[in-house]
Amino acid sequence: MNKYIIYFPFGYTFLSRIKTSSKFISFLLTIPLPCFLFFYFGLLDVEARTLSLGIVFILTYSILYIFYENGYVENDIKTVKKEVNPTLRIVGELYNYIDDNYYRIIIIRVFFYALSLYFLSFFTIGDVIVKVVFFSIATSVIYFFHNRTRNAMKVFTFLLLSSSRFVFPLMVFSSYITTEKIEYIPLSLFIYTIPAFFIYSAKTFTIMQFVIGHENKYKLIYYASTCIVFLILYYLVPSIDVLLLMAAILFYMLLLISLKKILNK
Repeated sequence: MNKYIIYFPFGYTFLSRIKTSSKFISFLLTIPLPCFLFFYFGLLDVEARTLSLGIVFILTYSILYIFYENGYVENDIKTVKKEVNPTLRIVGELYNYIDDNYYRIIIIRVFFYALSLYFLSFFTIGDVIVKVVFFSIATSVIYFFHNRTRNAMKVFTFLLLSSSRFVFPLMVFSSYITTEKIEYIPLSLFIYTIPAFFIYSAKTFTIMQFVIGHENKYKLIYYASTCIVFLILYYLVPSIDVLLLMAAILFYMLLLISLKKILNK
């Protein structure tokens, strides 16, 4: 794979964590797509659901991800040098290339970020641009502490980072969301962040290893149970449509996990 894709959104994630096209598609189906579905069909009123806004959301998500990936790069190239038994996601020639050109890579990625923001400004309101910058900086601040923490506090910074992949893109478009629906944004954490947080915390807390057990089995139980919970909540409060959408997304995640389990056999 061409090493120069690291300059673009999702490129470094592909090279360091995903590595295959099938897993990249799985990644898109697991995180960006559910986030988009929750925003477009759960938080927007019907009249606000335009094709142009949907495209702008996707572009904005990609732009925000640039700073999220910058945190990956720092962790994999710089932070690992300070660890005793580091997890090496990048090795060999590619590691040497990124290490030797670290600051140039970050500068070019930030330049691409600024250029993308300028392009985006022609298709959305200024409020969105300001929020993109704010939440990009917030992501960098969280990563600053995450990459320098080596104790139980890292579980907390992981929760913030994992939450940012859903909450930050949604908050960027808060101007398009009615006041009564903004309060539903935290529900997005049930889609990916909460189960991922418990799995990650099992690395630090022994009791969580007992609770989680087998990762795939835990995910199946989690998505099945939360889907049922949201269906019950919708039955009790049918006026809140987002509860039904949450149940549908969680059921989709359940099917996705089941399909992965079957394909990996």
